[in-house]
Amino acid sequence: MRIQRDSGWAWIVLVCVICSQIILGGVCISGGIFYMIFMDVFPPDPIAVSWLCSLPITLWFISSPVGSYVTNRYGYRACAFIGGVIAATGLTLSYFATSLLFLFFSHGILTGLGFGINFTGCMATLNVYFDKYKTVATGISSVGHNLGIIIYAELIVLLDDSYGWRGMFLILGAITFNLCACASVMFPMPNLIPPVTVPNHNSTLSLTKPEMRKPVKKIKKKLINITVFRKLSFILFNFSNVFINIAQGIYILYLPSYSKYAGFTQTNFGTVLVVNSVSNIVGKAVFSFIGHHPKINCTVLYTASLAVSGVAMGLTPLFLTKTGMLLLTGFIGFFVCVIGALLPAVIYGIVGFDRFADGVGFSLPFKATGNLIGGPLAGILLASTGSYEISFYIAGVSMVFSQVLMIYPIVHQKQRQKAHQNKYIYTVYEISVENCSAANTCIKPLKRSNGIRQEILSLEGNNDDILNNVAELDTLLKPENISSKVGESSNAIRSDDLFT
Repeated sequence: MRIQRDSGWAWIVLVCVICSQIILGGVCISGGIFYMIFMDVFPPDPIAVSWLCSLPITLWFISSPVGSYVTNRYGYRACAFIGGVIAATGLTLSYFATSLLFLFFSHGILTGLGFGINFTGCMATLNVYFDKYKTVATGISSVGHNLGIIIYAELIVLLDDSYGWRGMFLILGAITFNLCACASVMFPMPNLIPPVTVPNHNSTLSLTKPEMRKPVKKIKKKLINITVFRKLSFILFNFSNVFINIAQGIYILYLPSYSKYAGFTQTNFGTVLVVNSVSNIVGKAVFSFIGHHPKINCTVLYTASLAVSGVAMGLTPLFLTKTGMLLLTGFIGFFVCVIGALLPAVIYGIVGFDRFADGVGFSLPFKATGNLIGGPLAGILLASTGSYEISFYIAGVSMVFSQVLMIYPIVHQKQRQKAHQNKYIYTVYEISVENCSAANTCIKPLKRSNGIRQEILSLEGNNDDILNNVAELDTLLKPENISSKVGESSNAIRSDDLFT
């Protein structure tokens, strides 16, 4: 079967990736529901249970480098398949758990490691299968996490009520084995040599003949490029990620448990997570559309949105009614969605194109650190105070403080953009040498332009020798270099003529 990028089969692969993200998001981000189940089954230890429920999503982030190695060594299809096997095995082994320590290994480490490896393989697959619609495909696939929370928030409770927590893990393990089925459709793409396009006045030539293809010398790339940490903006961004995920870890983990104080029961406490996820999906669509506007600074939008969500997190104890909690959690879900919708654009704005992959990779351990701290920190506060309120206050403060750290990256980015624009501001001249004894007395500044190419609006005379070399364009605009011996004929020369 012949497979091409952006073809019909690529969209089938996208559907399978979405299914994989539904399973991943449903298990990893539903830690708050697992928390309530484990607190009822085992001796209540909020600190240990919080650690346990934070491990899957933490290992998801940490294991991404492992997934990268497996992908480079064996291919993205094998990577997604191996990750599915490990994650499903971890959930299935949880059926035999007799203690929290056993669950730390099975549900925490194995399941999280498998999901992280599978996630890396899925993202690598989209990168290969899509070219023109790569951004669209990646954005659509990220919605799978939210759909997973919506589905699993009810499914986990239903399975626990019907089959007990052991049967729940056994069935979840069987469902997770479908990651292997999804991986099986991710066929390796043939190594195609893209055509070389040569711009011309009237057409574009594609050099696709075998004799015109030349071997491309592979450039050896550093496996680890730590130069991104030379940027203070990137360092502050990563510390900001730590506090963001501390806040998120506390909020998502304890939201279902705290909802019981607002009147939700054992059968419907997952409703708050459903509302949060639905509003998160809507927010991703809205902020993705806004973020593509050329006049919008994505970093500023990202920072403002998360600051607003932090304030709302801190206000959660003040809205302890069913209606108030549903409205507030929907509000938070809508604004916190920028983590998924705008984060790539924010990283790009801080580190640039060449170091974008390094920026993404090095940010994940900081996100994992925040998740690993947030849940246990809330458990310590709950054990010492006996109340959830202080945990939500800490979550709000942590989220707002994380955005205070983003002030310097925003200011620095604006200064860099301004300097970049000033670097490419050129003066456009109107040149008229009629009745002039010296050319330098006939050049008048007309306006300023931000374009890289320059344009001579009108040149009375004919001196083609000056225009023979494109590299002499800057020299041409200097008054002292314009010949005073110019003919009487007139020509209008535009930048498009100079650069063809």
